[in-house]
Amino acid sequence: MIAATRQRRTGTATLMTAATPIEHANVLLEKSTPLTSEDKRLFAYFGVNAKILPPFRILNPQCMVIGDVTAIREGCHINAFRDLSFLLGYVEERHRRDFRPEDYRYEPRIEIGRENQIGRFAFMSCTNSIVLEDNVLLSERVFIGDNNHGFSHPDVPIMQQPNRRGEPVVIGKGTWVGVGAAILSGTRVGRNCVVGANSVCRGEHYPSHAVIGPESAKVLYRRFDGDE
Repeated sequence: MIAATRQRRTGTATLMTAATPIEHANVLLEKSTPLTSEDKRLFAYFGVNAKILPPFRILNPQCMVIGDVTAIREGCHINAFRDLSFLLGYVEERHRRDFRPEDYRYEPRIEIGRENQIGRFAFMSCTNSIVLEDNVLLSERVFIGDNNHGFSHPDVPIMQQPNRRGEPVVIGKGTWVGVGAAILSGTRVGRNCVVGANSVCRGEHYPSHAVIGPESAKVLYRRFDGDE
């Protein structure tokens, strides 16, 4: 359990702010200034000459390994969800018994290997395991998630239901993932693959050296007939 207040740094000022609900059972590292030595010690391992450029939002860094010489660009959201049981407090009382606190608790692990280059606005969502092997290149706005929102209850808002338990995601050594790609639960990408821009990888196993891509855009219809 962490304290009910935390320090939020903005520029040179340090402000004491009330902890958000998620912080009562999780460690939230959310900053617009560079990581300090103290911040880096929160991680399971933070590599030599590794960097995460601000601003960033990192949930439960103690569940994360950041490899040596890895660079994560601005705007990342990296979430290792451990305890979301506070969401039960938002569920209407008549439905609350349909869920258990343990439904909202997970054992996540995110491992980012050596010499990874991760582009701006990367988003990771983990309740089980996400592994990026060495020398992986992520372009901007890549989503990697080993889980999804639960939506089994017909009367409870989806945002209040437990996340589904994740299936491990692995991105193999030397792979390049293009802009806007989504790597979803259970996906395993082999070594030295190319994942094209805006690809959606849904739990498949892709062999090493594969070139993976979505269908090309096509004409749906023409607004006006003409000679062009």
